[in-house]
Amino acid sequence: MGMYSKSGGISKKQIALIHVAKRDLGLTDDEYRSVLALYGDCESAAELDFIGFSSVMKYFTACGFRSSWTKRTYGSRPGMATPAQVDLIRSLWCEYVGKVDANDAGLNNWLEKHHKVTALRFVSSEKASKVIYALKKMASRKSKTKEN
Repeated sequence: MGMYSKSGGISKKQIALIHVAKRDLGLTDDEYRSVLALYGDCESAAELDFIGFSSVMKYFTACGFRSSWTKRTYGSRPGMATPAQVDLIRSLWCEYVGKVDANDAGLNNWLEKHHKVTALRFVSSEKASKVIYALKKMASRKSKTKEN
């Protein structure tokens, strides 16, 4: 399995990150389960989707947890793509190209060519919606081509 699961859930690395945050913040099992229920609408980290993961990580970050995930999704920036949008864009790109683009080089080239944005970190929230729509269409066309 690659970095992102096909079912729309989160990756094993993201599940591990949730567990690291639980440990680093010193949460009890009951506190941890309450956070998952309240912010992720689930009972287990394995049940989280991208939105739930983002919400739980925002909560953990507000509690003082710092991780590479916060750096990778560029955090919450007014007017810019949300961490959930950044994760979704990366996930859709990986689905389209069929592999993980570790440094976003291919994705950044595509963004510059088709959306006039030099890198994922510069995608506005408005532009992110267009990028997500385009990537969903591209991935859909590719999967239909494979079926035929």
